[in-house]
Amino acid sequence: MPMARPSVSPRGPRQDKRLLDTEYSLRSRLLISLANDLTALGGELFELDIPRMAFIGNQSAGKSSLVEAATGVIFHWRAWPSRHTDEFVLYKWRLLETAEPVPGGCPMQCTIMRGDGPWSCTITLRFLYDDKGDPLKCDKEVSFPTIYEPKDVEIWLRRAQAAILMPRANPLDFYNKSREELKGMQTDMIPFSWNKVEVLVRDPEGADLSFVDLPGIIQHHRTVTEIVPFVKKLTERFIKNQNTLIVVTVPMTDDFENQGAFELATQADPEGLRTIGVGTKPDMLTPGNTSALDKWKDILEGTTSNLRHGYYCVKLPSDKEREEGHSKSELGKREKNFFGSTEPWKSLDNQSRLGMRNFVENTSRLLIGLIENNLPGIKKRVDDLLAKDTRLLSRLPELFTADNPIAVILLRVTAFCKTLQGTIEGTQGKDFVRKNRARYDTFKNEIKKTTPSLQWSGARPVPAAPGAPSTSSGSAQSTTKLTPLGPIYVADVQATIQAHRTWELPSYVPFEATKEIILQHVEHWEDPLTHCFNDISKNTLDLISSLVHDPKYFGRFAELVSFIETVIGQEVTALQAQVSELLQKKFNMENSSPLSTANLERFNQERSTWLNQIYRNNGQPHSDEHKVMADVHAYFHIASARFIDVVVLCIEEEWHKKLAVRLEESLIEKIPPLPRETLNILLGEDPKVSKQRNNLTSRIENLTKIKERLSQYEAQTREEAWGAELDGVN
Repeated sequence: MPMARPSVSPRGPRQDKRLLDTEYSLRSRLLISLANDLTALGGELFELDIPRMAFIGNQSAGKSSLVEAATGVIFHWRAWPSRHTDEFVLYKWRLLETAEPVPGGCPMQCTIMRGDGPWSCTITLRFLYDDKGDPLKCDKEVSFPTIYEPKDVEIWLRRAQAAILMPRANPLDFYNKSREELKGMQTDMIPFSWNKVEVLVRDPEGADLSFVDLPGIIQHHRTVTEIVPFVKKLTERFIKNQNTLIVVTVPMTDDFENQGAFELATQADPEGLRTIGVGTKPDMLTPGNTSALDKWKDILEGTTSNLRHGYYCVKLPSDKEREEGHSKSELGKREKNFFGSTEPWKSLDNQSRLGMRNFVENTSRLLIGLIENNLPGIKKRVDDLLAKDTRLLSRLPELFTADNPIAVILLRVTAFCKTLQGTIEGTQGKDFVRKNRARYDTFKNEIKKTTPSLQWSGARPVPAAPGAPSTSSGSAQSTTKLTPLGPIYVADVQATIQAHRTWELPSYVPFEATKEIILQHVEHWEDPLTHCFNDISKNTLDLISSLVHDPKYFGRFAELVSFIETVIGQEVTALQAQVSELLQKKFNMENSSPLSTANLERFNQERSTWLNQIYRNNGQPHSDEHKVMADVHAYFHIASARFIDVVVLCIEEEWHKKLAVRLEESLIEKIPPLPRETLNILLGEDPKVSKQRNNLTSRIENLTKIKERLSQYEAQTREEAWGAELDGVN
């Protein structure tokens, strides 16, 4: 951490004048009230980084005594066992069987304001988080009575703390609880809470200051282990923002750099730009502690200060002094006398670093300046967030209401089915038809790839026996079944003919040979057929899904979408099964007897063309094998083209056209009988959209309140400036 002298020029000892009700004091109170109000309106949830001050320290570091001295309120709860340390001030302790104190509880927001009128203390409960530390949907504020006697603050703080730690109870039920009753309720309290107790002290002799007091840091606890990570996480959350001043209390008898609180502050503020150190218990350093005394003297003088805003040293009242009931001014005098009569403090050149008065007034000025300097940025962020959320809300569909829900739904069904039919036919958009035609082309190519590869010349290579030289013979005949979709040679056809010969005359070729070769290839049409229909079905269902979820039809109504999808799913499943069965029949017709075609002219033409490429009309007799090959070629050419056409037409007619009609008929049939209550539910807003709308509406309401509060402050400052101007004239 770099070394730097304090940048603030605190008031010196000659500046006796307190922060009176001057123009500055009034502006200070306005700014502190503004910062507190912005925080209460949800400033943390909007990450406005509202300037604040956080008091942290290790357990028993004197932090709670520092809070007492700053507020002028004695918080110590002495009705319970005295073994409880001063961290018992603001946080719940639970007595376990081992009688070990357990610091838990919640943060406390303390605000002190100087002004006319009697001394008073107002306590407010601020519920912003659930038990896990997540923001509540709706924050809650509970006001406790205003207290006019300092001695009554302690019991009301007990009640407020208990109400925070029992969130399911009614906070008003704690108004009349006694100390004994609150003590007996400990076992029903949660160990800790993210929610705050807010304390506003109005003191005619006080200074304008606001800070958050956090639970004391502990390193371990042998019975309630969750306390340690909670306090650490809570502290880290409160001190992480760049506009949070971190006040670390450190006993001057300890090595402050090894303090857990100081370590957390260093992690959050590694450059020491917003950390303020406060040394406590200087009276515990005896003249013999020369090393510690010299070290602290150099720190307070700024010679070895590693913090931009430096360190302060305060001498806080002892328990005996508190019990004696001395006034705040008397305690201040005693502290001043201590520093004025004790070395090395009385010899410090910079006396502004000593005493509660200097600490409070200087940190108050620092906080006020930080709030004032950050107001333009806060205002801009509020405006930006408000514009963004308003824009997002405007993009949501308007809230829907219908006097005749059945008519609304049926109109949307009709429009949906009309668009579906038009898309299938290609009259409303071309992409769907183009995508399907591309898939049909793929199907066509897959069928064409099964065309027999007829080799009218040459011979099938004969595999050589292992270790034997490779030989081939043009007259060799195949004795095995044809390789699926492989080349078919003359010898293969000859072997197939021979396999089917029985008592035919020598000039006759068995038709079964031709049939076997054809069907060996037709059987490979089944997989391309299945895949084609599956892909076309998926395209159709994707189209239907996109239309169903389109806000123009059903998309903005989650329950209606679910209902429509259920009806469509039933129809799709039934029709898919029917079309699949029909397509299977078309395939079976091609893959079995009889092999027939009425297009004999085309058959004879294809047959002759194939033979002429061999014999070239030279009058030479055609071999039986070549005749079979020509028949296979001609028939396969006609049958494959026929099958491709039939499949495409069947899918379009039996699947697409019938699906659009069946969906409309089924939806129109099933919607009218529904009761009015169900129809209203179907037209209810999508829960996701409703949640988003509610969240945005809530955010806009809170941001608007924040914006109005900022505007109110600007009006107050203008009024203040006008009043000051009039006073100058007078």
